[in-house]
Amino acid sequence: MKKWIISILVIGIGIVLWQSISTYQSATSSLKQDERRAAQLAYELSDITKVEQIDIYRGTTFYMIVQGLTASDETIVIWIDEEEKIVETKNSSDGIPREEVLNYLQTDRNPQKIHSISLAMENNLPLWEIKFTDAANRYNLYYITFEKGEFFQRITF
Repeated sequence: MKKWIISILVIGIGIVLWQSISTYQSATSSLKQDERRAAQLAYELSDITKVEQIDIYRGTTFYMIVQGLTASDETIVIWIDEEEKIVETKNSSDGIPREEVLNYLQTDRNPQKIHSISLAMENNLPLWEIKFTDAANRYNLYYITFEKGEFFQRITF
């Protein structure tokens, strides 16, 4: 009887583990596929010769944002829309560096944990998106403009 209980527990744990891994792989495969497609499009449609960073943005419109080096060692950022067309190209030097984005976070929310900083686009305006949890444990999306760091929008959950 004891062997049966142990066998059932082992099988049950195995099924739960298998389903968890399967769900995780399904959730991340779409993102990885989008990132591979973004890199491929960057090489095909732009002067990028080496991809450095890829951000996938799913706001009101889907964008793949690729930052990379050109043959002349210039760092550029391209925004590719869901129709796989480049809608914006900027030199990285024209915008705020990723490392300095937090300096522009001006909010009364008192960020407790920064989850991510990534490029985005809304209303054809290149943006930085800062995801953070505030002191009240609310999840925040805070947007500033790519070039000047001016406040654009804040969404709180």
